[in-house]
Amino acid sequence: MRRLLLLIIGVVVVLGAFAQEKIVIRIAGHSVDKPVKEALIRDVVAPKLPPNVEVVFEPVVDDYKQWLLTMLAAGTPPDIFYVDVYWAEEIARTGRVKPLDEFLAKSEILKKEDLIPVLVDAFTVDGKLYAISKDFNSLVVFFNKDMFDAKGVPYPSADDDWFTFWDKVRRVHNPPEWVGICLNADFARFLPFAFAAGMPFLNPDGTAPFARPEAICAAEWFSAPIRAGFGATAADLGVGWPGAAFVEEKAAVVIEGGWLIPPIREGAPLMNFGTTFLPTIGGRRGNYLFTVGYGMPVDEILPSKRPDLVWKVIELLTSPEAQSYILSIGHAIPSRAALLEHPVLASPADPFQEAMRTVFLATGLPGTVPFSFAPVGSIYHTVVAEALTKIFTGELSPAAAMQEAAEKLNKELKR
Repeated sequence: MRRLLLLIIGVVVVLGAFAQEKIVIRIAGHSVDKPVKEALIRDVVAPKLPPNVEVVFEPVVDDYKQWLLTMLAAGTPPDIFYVDVYWAEEIARTGRVKPLDEFLAKSEILKKEDLIPVLVDAFTVDGKLYAISKDFNSLVVFFNKDMFDAKGVPYPSADDDWFTFWDKVRRVHNPPEWVGICLNADFARFLPFAFAAGMPFLNPDGTAPFARPEAICAAEWFSAPIRAGFGATAADLGVGWPGAAFVEEKAAVVIEGGWLIPPIREGAPLMNFGTTFLPTIGGRRGNYLFTVGYGMPVDEILPSKRPDLVWKVIELLTSPEAQSYILSIGHAIPSRAALLEHPVLASPADPFQEAMRTVFLATGLPGTVPFSFAPVGSIYHTVVAEALTKIFTGELSPAAAMQEAAEKLNKELKR
């Protein structure tokens, strides 16, 4: 009897020790997210996990993509890592990132239909989903209502096409007090308009599309404020980026994403501003989807050896409660479609909430594509940026610059 009692006690001790074994789930992401992510883990995630499970956010200050590729190759990645749509396909094709479809199919917290469809497509490679979008952004038009009122010009609206939009920007131009628009030679702003004009990503034969009439037309339109003098670049206005020109009330209009909302809130909280969708051409609208998701490594290199717990953390990080938390503090736009009914978005009470709603809705409009250049790579946008710079500085005409961009890309594609 005594032996049996000792045996039972021993088993209980062992089981108790096993039950209390500490498990650490490591999350790696951009260092700028550290304060918000730690608060989210503390207030939303940790309370719903067993007491022996600790979730730790590890900020990465180096080149994040290169860091992650190195960690995956070495077999030493974190349990959860940020995946940017810009290079999601490259990461997925390493063979070291785990598809999440099986988890998603069994989840009671997160279903594929809960997410905005374009955000699912953004992280899907060869029919498999490799990351769950944590938040997103898209491009919208920000405009200073007081400047438009002062000039008696109607506000930009969702009904504007390319030509009515530029007409309003030209009429609100009021130097030296402010310019109509602050616009840089930015491929990420230009390409959505080129796609809306009908330019394909590549020609049917796989060659560069930049010499096509649609691309040249878009380049002529996009550069018009600079060439005609009713717009200026950020450098012209002595600021680091167009958003700063808007916050400092040096420009009536800018084309930016939700990332401009916090700077306005901090630098010009009383600004009377509005937001609307990008203008159309022939009824078509283009836009980019900027998003980052949560991914996890394959089981062989998963540090915690607990894929079930890792998925549980991803579920909690993207749960309605977590995304409502993020939305309420104005940090980002949530990826769950149901959040459109959140009070912050459903009944905008101020221009900041209205701006978040506009960004949210813009993502679901036809013509919005993921911010990705696979399978061509960064050379695609590099040649476009070079062409736009030459147009903005007057070195080349739009037609000549786009022809040169096409030749440069074709040369790279042949290698």
